[in-house]
Amino acid sequence: MNRRSFFEKIVASVFGASGLAFIAPALAYLYPNKDFVSGTRELVDVNGRAITAEEVTEGASRVGLIQGSPAIVFRRNNELVAFSAVCTHFGCTVAYEPADEVFVCPCHGGEYDIDGNVLDGPPPKPLPKLKVQIQAGKILLS
Repeated sequence: MNRRSFFEKIVASVFGASGLAFIAPALAYLYPNKDFVSGTRELVDVNGRAITAEEVTEGASRVGLIQGSPAIVFRRNNELVAFSAVCTHFGCTVAYEPADEVFVCPCHGGEYDIDGNVLDGPPPKPLPKLKVQIQAGKILLS
């Protein structure tokens, strides 16, 4: 192998890796990992302790897990409302901002309204709304 062919292979490798670096995020945007565990599950904190309905006060929110998938629950008009906390853009965990009544994704600035609809930013779809049930004081989501 001569010097010229060696450098041609190096340059081709660098451009190939750069191309993959640009293609991977584009594909992730077009096909985001937004799968949410189906079925009714108990909402737990990071320590595995069940989050109860009494812990979610009016205007406040709690982020918990359903078999490893983040979900966010808040109380509005004395009713519990829940959404998947997985941003539909890149799968980051959103946070609820009660002062503005919006969900904000810290990764790329996506915003969702109180009903999970996209307000601003790159998210392609609204947050999936989850059905809330209360059993023995525990929050069950499906």
